[in-house]
Amino acid sequence: MILKGELGVNSALIGKVVDGSINEPVIGAQVIIPSKNIGAVTDINGRFSIETQADLLEINVSFIGFEKKSLIVGFHPDVGAKEINFVIHPEYQELKSVVVTAEGPDKNVKATLPGVERMGIESIKNLPTFMGEVDPIKSLTTLPGVSMVGELSTGFNVRGGETGQNLILQDNATIYNPSHLFGFFSAFNPDLVSDVVLYKGGGPANYGSRVASVLDVSLRNGDAGHFKVSGGVGLVSSRLTLEGPIVKGKSSYIVGGRVSYSDWLLKATDNLVLNQSSAQFYDVTAKLFQTINEKNFLTFSLYNSYDDFNLASDSVFSWQTINASLLWDHTFNDQVNSSLSLASSNYMSQIQNLDEIEGFAYVNEINNLNIKYVLNYEPTDKLKITGGMEAVGILLEPGELNPLEPDNNVLASDMQDQKSLEAAVFAQADFKISSKLSMATGLRFSNFFRLGSDKIYQFDFEQTNGRYPAISDTLHYSENELIKYYNGLEPRLSLRYMVSADLSLKISYFRTFQYLHLISNTAAATPQDYWVTSGPYLKPAIGNQFSIGLFRNFGDNAYETSIETFYKTTKHAVDYIEGADITLNPALEAGLLQGKAFAYGVEALFKKTSGIFNGWISYTYSRSLRQFNVNAGSRREINKGELYPATYDQPHNLSLVTNHNINQRATFSLNFSYSSGRPITIPVSKYSYGPYLSVLNYSERNEYRIPDYHRLDLSLTVSDDPVKNSKYNGEWVFSIYNVYARKNAYSITFNKYGKAKKLSILGNIFPSIAYNFKF
Repeated sequence: MILKGELGVNSALIGKVVDGSINEPVIGAQVIIPSKNIGAVTDINGRFSIETQADLLEINVSFIGFEKKSLIVGFHPDVGAKEINFVIHPEYQELKSVVVTAEGPDKNVKATLPGVERMGIESIKNLPTFMGEVDPIKSLTTLPGVSMVGELSTGFNVRGGETGQNLILQDNATIYNPSHLFGFFSAFNPDLVSDVVLYKGGGPANYGSRVASVLDVSLRNGDAGHFKVSGGVGLVSSRLTLEGPIVKGKSSYIVGGRVSYSDWLLKATDNLVLNQSSAQFYDVTAKLFQTINEKNFLTFSLYNSYDDFNLASDSVFSWQTINASLLWDHTFNDQVNSSLSLASSNYMSQIQNLDEIEGFAYVNEINNLNIKYVLNYEPTDKLKITGGMEAVGILLEPGELNPLEPDNNVLASDMQDQKSLEAAVFAQADFKISSKLSMATGLRFSNFFRLGSDKIYQFDFEQTNGRYPAISDTLHYSENELIKYYNGLEPRLSLRYMVSADLSLKISYFRTFQYLHLISNTAAATPQDYWVTSGPYLKPAIGNQFSIGLFRNFGDNAYETSIETFYKTTKHAVDYIEGADITLNPALEAGLLQGKAFAYGVEALFKKTSGIFNGWISYTYSRSLRQFNVNAGSRREINKGELYPATYDQPHNLSLVTNHNINQRATFSLNFSYSSGRPITIPVSKYSYGPYLSVLNYSERNEYRIPDYHRLDLSLTVSDDPVKNSKYNGEWVFSIYNVYARKNAYSITFNKYGKAKKLSILGNIFPSIAYNFKF
């Protein structure tokens, strides 16, 4: 470029630097003349001015995050100096991820709370996948104390708890079904997840309403500087994510979606019914981030997922989640900040039978609206105080059945809607008593209100009809009339003592109340399970958990080890009597019992966090037992009032995860899983009686077990050759699920003659290939 001027005469080089991607001025860009060792910085309007002699000059323009630009400028002796404008563009260069945390690599030793498992999305993506789909839930089951009862499970079990005893949050909104396709895939889109935290105890006092665990999934904000596209294509599903700035540097958006095409997968299973079925799902996740000023930030998240499963018969199963959450973060000063969240969570499950004569539509729903305020005060690095309140309004439809045609053979049936309000206040204090001893103590006071309108049956337990008590009266409650009130104090206490610089001892106690109950008559949770609230005959579950553990790091924190033992009791656990009808039963409580649940165990973990080879080995020995002797010697007891194992009791659980970084482009991963077979009830004898050729006598409840479960998965991830300033990056993921084609038993059923039949959902080897991209 040539600028005209008088050679050898002082002149002013003036101009402007503009961001070519948005056509806006760049503030603070450096404009340098290297040969003269002079330069200038652009002002608020992107303008600059440099006094220099007319000559042939090299001009360099640079700004952090932008491509450097150089021009040769010549001043012609016949014409005066003129203005020059520079247009620069953002620099696109794929960098290795950098994680900034408030805790060091020895946080597992120095953190006060025990029983906390954290998995960043990068660790989750390193695990072998099923059909190329990254799954945060299945990743957690490789850690101590977390298990699943089989492939077709929509939940997970933590330290001997039920699937319905886990609080699952995504950006503060409750997820009631964390899976797609009956547990084959996770409900969480991995491209939008930033962090996954599991509290295997009660967690801090700002969490409540579940007695087993809290799973807190955080979505990441979109890139506020550049527009990006990422996604992946697999054999059963594909996904696409878009993100970028709304106002550069101040607000951003991110939206991602997934869709499946999985019918061929069902046809590859060993189940004849599944072979003749079809299934599909989709989900959409979005998040907006807005900076109001340096002390106020808003985020808004949306989530919508839908599944349907067409069984070989005329039945169509479907389920849907629609969630929304709004979060306002405010900073008062360096010591005080707050967050206010409003979240709506809605889950619906439906079955449609399309038969012309007996066609019906069955639906159950749960909807809640949650508001929560948290205030944090941190005067020093040795003390942090948290306080706040939470309120949750819940509306339940436990079950409603309607005929598809008005004149067919189906009678309409409707369990009464249930309305309730949960409210709590809480306070938490985390402080260091000395250089060796720290404490986290919290108290939560929860309240539960069961409200009308409703119809409540009164039972006479002295008069029974078979196993069921007689209904003596019916009470009618008007809109918002108080039916039942419960409350409870929920203390939490954790102590950590540093035995040495890399060894700590942790002791904890948690007490929590749960006012909702998940009703299921299957070993594994399914989308058709439904929720009911506490009331006159169903008391809230009360969980008490004690734990003690040793945590030790080696090799400059390259190796992490821990061993924890726990003991947990649950008062008012729910189970059903033999032969109970729990589907569309308006007098449901008559078939349910409440008793005690006990769980105890030992968890061990050895983890290598860095190096060419990394991964972990986890082992858990635990038992989950139950006892229901409400009326000793009567029919309203289970297993003669003696202890019996829960359906998800699996004493031994072992996981081995290894990652081998072959080079900068290729990573090989292995995952081996083993668990004890879960309990079942089987016929132990049979006899003939009159016209009945075979009458089966069954064992005590859950007296026997199905065969043990084990599986090996492998994967190889090969990335594109990194090129500086490349705007595109891709990777191939090759995986093999169930390498040695183990026919693991999902269930064992018996016909009327007592002959057993084993069902294996995934009894074959499942190789897959997926391609992930980002630009």
